[in-house]
Order: sequence, then C-alpha cells, then structure tokens
Amino acid sequence: MINDQINEYSRFENLPNELFYEIASYLNSNDIYKAFSNLNSRFNGILMSIKNLHFEIRSCVDNQRLISASFVSRITSIYVPDDSDAVAIATIFPNVRSLTFHRAIRLTPKTFSTVERIKLDLSNMRPKYAIGLCSSIFSVHCLSLSSFYILHKKSLVIGHWKPLIHSIRYPCVTLTQFIFDIRPTVEWKMVEHFLKQMPHLQRLRILTLNTRTRWTLSSIAETLKIYVPSLNHLFIRLTSLGTNTLVQKDDNYHLLHPLFRHIKSKKGHSRKLSSTTIISSRII
Repeated sequence: MINDQINEYSRFENLPNELFYEIASYLNSNDIYKAFSNLNSRFNGILMSIKNLHFEIRSCVDNQRLISASFVSRITSIYVPDDSDAVAIATIFPNVRSLTFHRAIRLTPKTFSTVERIKLDLSNMRPKYAIGLCSSIFSVHCLSLSSFYILHKKSLVIGHWKPLIHSIRYPCVTLTQFIFDIRPTVEWKMVEHFLKQMPHLQRLRILTLNTRTRWTLSSIAETLKIYVPSLNHLFIRLTSLGTNTLVQKDDNYHLLHPLFRHIKSKKGHSRKLSSTTIISSRII
C-alpha cells in the first residue's frame, strides 16, 4: 500500500501546482507550451494562469508572432542570443519588462517604453556595434528603465571602448541600479562616464573592474559624491594590474564617503603584480 502511494505521487502530473510554477520559471515559454499545451484541462488551466513568461528570440521576431500568439501578452522577459531583426519587439510583445542582449540589434524608440531591466552582454559583440544599443538605452525614449547590467565575460576585447562611451549622450533619470562586470582592462573613467548619466542612481555594483591606471579611494569617493549623490548601496571590486600595493585598513575611510564602510585589499596569487580592493557599504 505504501509503495503504491509513493508511485502515485511520483508522477509528474500529480505534483502540486506551486512546484510546476517554480519549474516553469526556469524554462522558455515556447518550450513550456510545446510540452504541456492541450495535455489536459488541468495543465491548460495552469498555463493560462502564468502571468510572467520568459521568451527566447531564436529567429526573426515576425516569424515568431504566430508561435507565441496564444501567450504573447504574458511575456515579460525576452532573451536575444543571436542577430535578430528585433525592431518589432514592442509591437509584438507589448508587456515586456526585461531584455537581455547578446548581439547588437536594431531597436525603435518605442521598444523601451515599458522595459524596466536591460542586460547587455558585450562578450561576443564589438563595442562599435553596440553603439546603437547604448544610444537607444540612454535616450529620451527610455521611460521606465530602472536597472542596467553591462558585462563582458572574456579577458580581451576586440576594438576599443571609445565608440561605446561616446554613444551615451543623454541621462537616464529613471535608472536606480547599475551593475558593471567587465573583465577586459578598462579605465575608471569608463565607469565615471556611465555614472554621469545616472543622476538618481541608488545601487551601484561593480563586480569586476581591471585597470592599469592609477586611482585612489579619494578620487572614487569624489566621483560618487558628484555624479550619484542618491547612492545608498555600493559594491566595488577593483583589481589594479602592474602593482601589488595594498590599501591599508583605516577606520577613517568612511569620512571620504559614507558608503565606504568595509574596505579590504589583497595581493594577486599569480606572478604578475596585482592587487584587488573591495569597497562595500555592507559587511562582505
């Protein structure tokens, strides 16, 4: 009798709805509907009740209009891994709130009217090809954007960052969170240029910043005070290449900036000279 009960509750269709919702949150909406649509009345009901769906654009957006027609209004997150003619994102997906880009694609101004979160992965994108994206992100048409995440996972970059930086010309007054995670060597001025366009920023997380330029805690503090005075959460991991100079612990560093509450520094383990300093507003 006990074994029969175990087998009965081990079937996928007997799992509680809450567990299915959790599983669905990790899957592409297109795959969810292909797997479970019209399976039975219970699963149809579950599918129709899911409000926040994730979608991956694998081809031209227009070609996917019919595929996603039954659930398009409930798609709030879109992932764009390849080159796509994504001009029509806002038209086909009217309630999109989050976009992740791995390629530079063309966008219309109205694309960003409802978008709140953007993740821009430059790992396989030449900086000069990302000009259009950054120019659109930091534009007068970006009405709802609150979080911007820019990253580059590879250690080297093809080209240089100046075209990308120069494309950012308008402030994004709605932005409250900025996450910076760039592995290739850059200057602190690149981060500074972004911060100039974020006057109401509240959360700044610099997960990776490798630099060969000289910097001081006082210069970073001054940048934060001038450009992001509303900041209330801070995390910076900065690796200085070519030097093994450590930042000495000093209880007075919070006088430079009120968010300089926890600072620690360590030398690199490789033969090359380097030191990493972490600045945080919270206990690490």
